[in-house]
Amino acid sequence: MDLRIKKLDRFLLKSFLLLFAGTFFICLFILMMNILWRYVEDLVGKGFTLDVLAKFFYYSALTLVPMALPLAVLLASLITFGNFGERCELIAMKTAGISLMRVMKPLIIFCVILAGISFYFQNVAGPNAQKNLYSLVWSMEQKNPELEIPEGTFYDEIAGYNMYVKHKDPVSGMLYDVTIYDVSKGFEEIRVIVSDSGSLETTADKQHLYMHLYSGEQFENMQAQTMARKDNPYRRESFREKHILIDFNSDFNLVDASMMSSQAASKNMRQIKETIDSLSQQQDSIGMGNYRDYRASAMNTFALTSKDSALVAESAERIINTDSLFLAQSKAKQLDLEKAIQTKVNTQKSDLSLKGVSMFQGDRTIRRHWIEWMKKISLCTSILVFFFIGAPLGAIIRKGGLGVPVLVSVMTFILYYITSISGEKMFREGEWSIVGCWLSTIVLFPLSVFFTVTANKDSTLFQLDPYREFFRYWFGGRPKRNIVRKEVIIEDPDPVTCSRELDKVGALARQVLASGAASGIPSYGNLFFGDGRCPMLRDMCREQESVVEQLGNSQDRVVLDLINTMPIVPYYGIESPFENRKVNKVIGICFPVALLLGLRAWLFSRKINRQLNETVRLSERLSAYLRTGQLSE
Repeated sequence: MDLRIKKLDRFLLKSFLLLFAGTFFICLFILMMNILWRYVEDLVGKGFTLDVLAKFFYYSALTLVPMALPLAVLLASLITFGNFGERCELIAMKTAGISLMRVMKPLIIFCVILAGISFYFQNVAGPNAQKNLYSLVWSMEQKNPELEIPEGTFYDEIAGYNMYVKHKDPVSGMLYDVTIYDVSKGFEEIRVIVSDSGSLETTADKQHLYMHLYSGEQFENMQAQTMARKDNPYRRESFREKHILIDFNSDFNLVDASMMSSQAASKNMRQIKETIDSLSQQQDSIGMGNYRDYRASAMNTFALTSKDSALVAESAERIINTDSLFLAQSKAKQLDLEKAIQTKVNTQKSDLSLKGVSMFQGDRTIRRHWIEWMKKISLCTSILVFFFIGAPLGAIIRKGGLGVPVLVSVMTFILYYITSISGEKMFREGEWSIVGCWLSTIVLFPLSVFFTVTANKDSTLFQLDPYREFFRYWFGGRPKRNIVRKEVIIEDPDPVTCSRELDKVGALARQVLASGAASGIPSYGNLFFGDGRCPMLRDMCREQESVVEQLGNSQDRVVLDLINTMPIVPYYGIESPFENRKVNKVIGICFPVALLLGLRAWLFSRKINRQLNETVRLSERLSAYLRTGQLSE
């Protein structure tokens, strides 16, 4: 037995690891596409070499590994256990006495190890990758785009210049009908150059553009235009050849990665904790300084005169009645004091507002560091949470492949991502406590427990048959018989006996129709406060199912076709809705609910009435066929 379990563990790990490797790279690729779309404007049109692009994708992949691992675990566990359920392998394991938790045990151990690797990666390799990525992206943003001047449109990628080219020779690179607006000195001193042809080239150091212009004119203001002057002097210059040197750094300069070390994501947990302690001390000292400044300013605000300033300064030691001091002044003095105090209060309000913004930004920086500190733990925990969601769900759904598992994975990850981003934002803005960093785990952990417990109990939570049966029972549906011809029959049905039983079924159906039990509006009192049963209809249904079961062993295709069209009469629809009579009485007292159930019984009675007529017709037709061997119309 022990040997079988070890082989089973190897089989489970092999099945899971192959899928995990594939889903991990798929998830990593999808997340990298998100990064690519975010920085596509900084990458396109700047002529980066392959080594720069390779560094960008490499560092992006490293930073996204902790996020891709939980999603890969979720998708791989869903597909693995979905395949086991679809191929009935999970049923075979449970039949052998192996519980679902025992099946999941080797994968749980693997996920715990994977969570440890993820934590080590985030704390050691992740900060360095984030630092290099930040420096690379910043350098990409600073690089000027490659010079590619289009035809027929204005080109403004050269700082301080706007250029229009009517036609361009793609072979020689010559530009024709060139118009240049030079606003490098401001729009007031604009310079306009019109040329028949020209060309552009980059200097050897890639720091400047060298422009050659031929056969043109230049217009330039001699001084800044003003509204007071009606005429502004300008200079007009005609030239056969003109050369212009323009600052244009087209080289790629990678900044030092140490410049980005102040970012919270570029630090490990020890560095983050040290930064939080130092920032907290700094915030405390700034807050105390602001408090002392405000207190001194508030004291000076209520100083009425230079003589009373000494009294106000002593207010920290004894209480001074400023109202009496104010009332002792003359009316003119009181008005002057009110204006002066109002001015000082407004000044203090503006000063406190600025200081409040500064303090909020400092606290926000501290909370950003706490978010990164908590994220290193929460991402590891999410691996286990996602496994305990994916594996039980796969066992319950029993669907492998990439259809249902991908849909469930995407929905779960969207829920995780939205709750994670929302919680972090609430904490970063100071609206929630640090619990906001764990909002995604708090939301998904109960789901993982629920799905695990449900899967261990072999629940039919995600199977459609129970839900179909529920709606059929309460809202009415027409179930169809599916009786097929059997290859091996132990006992053939007796046509004479079956014919008599069919006649009995038809007679009972007529009696029910004649009694009116299945027509009209059911009795409200009998439905909720009486017995609520229809014995005659129940007997008819019992006799009907008995003869159908016997005729199901027939080899005659006509008989099988007729019994497949025999309706299944839902006799429960016109009876009391619940077996417990006390519950029916309570429902009968609640008039709105009872009215809906009474309407349901009336709709069922109409359906049953039609089915009884059809039962009478089919019973007579089938009985006649069994006696004579001929099918009547």
